[in-house]
Amino acid sequence: MVAEVDAAGWPSFASILFSRTGMKLPSWRPRIGEFLRFTFDGRFLCLVLLAAQFGLQPLLAKRLLPRGALASVILLSSNTMKIFISASVLLLGSTKEELKAIARSWTFRDSTLKAGLPSALFAGQGWLLQVGQTHLDSLTFNLLNQTKTLSAALICYLLLGRRQSAIQCFALFLLFLSALLLSKKRSTSVDDLMPRDERFWLGVVPVLVAVVSSGLTAALTQRALKGAFGRNTWLYSMEISVWGSFFLICGQLVQHLALEGPSISGGWLAASFQGWSAQCILPISTQACGGILVGLVTKYSDAVKKGFALVAGIVLTTLSQALLEDTPLTSRHLLAAVLVAVSTVLHSKFPPQPQLQKSKTI
Repeated sequence: MVAEVDAAGWPSFASILFSRTGMKLPSWRPRIGEFLRFTFDGRFLCLVLLAAQFGLQPLLAKRLLPRGALASVILLSSNTMKIFISASVLLLGSTKEELKAIARSWTFRDSTLKAGLPSALFAGQGWLLQVGQTHLDSLTFNLLNQTKTLSAALICYLLLGRRQSAIQCFALFLLFLSALLLSKKRSTSVDDLMPRDERFWLGVVPVLVAVVSSGLTAALTQRALKGAFGRNTWLYSMEISVWGSFFLICGQLVQHLALEGPSISGGWLAASFQGWSAQCILPISTQACGGILVGLVTKYSDAVKKGFALVAGIVLTTLSQALLEDTPLTSRHLLAAVLVAVSTVLHSKFPPQPQLQKSKTI
């Protein structure tokens, strides 16, 4: 597996890359080697990198991407970059025997079930959240949407049997409060005038379905990556990108046919990249790396800890905006940062105790 760590404390794909170039990796002291084994397992370093990427991505996109860039074009570009990065690491960082084993074990059916289904659920989530956001006030939408981590913890328990201790459940509640504080906005009078039935069926229901779907997607992804027969992380990143691009293109084609009819024209593709320059490669690459980090965190940690990393990224975004854009920090932001820190420590320090099997008496 390309993400494993060798005896010297280096990730195995780095050892293979250096050996092919004729260079020798330095041997680390035992303590440093143990630290690298811990970090490259994804239990620490990938969480930190994911939080940094998620926190700084909005600033990079705002400063380097052209104003008015289509979200679909950004996602397609990011998926293409993710495929390129994952394929490069997989091909250059794996031995011939590992590549042959991956090729022999790959089937279209497995790819459809383990990567296609989560990609379809993720595409549906985006549409449901968009519908719900237009029929709810900002406070209600954020309150419902921030239950994604709780949904992931519950569904991972139901499908994968991953229990949470009482203190960890309390930490998840603190994380929910911190996310709510960071995303709280005042509702508008237009939202308050919306009929209750319309708010419920077109607002609350789609968001709740999207939240449950998010937890189910996290559980399916975690099941596909973990275990003795877990999927290769780099291969899975490529599969998710391919399937995600497929559903995105299908959605764009359906929208194009509904608005403009069956006329075929390639001008929309060229117009979509107007204003793009070489500096756009950086935010597209960081977004692609963020998608890869999500897979690594899910494989070597779990979907719940991924939620902690994403909320920590929101805190980093707030602090970065305060430093770079002179956005004032409020007491709500500082309280949210404290809650994230406390909840992270509690969740990591108080795992569930192993259940003791009762001895049978004759």
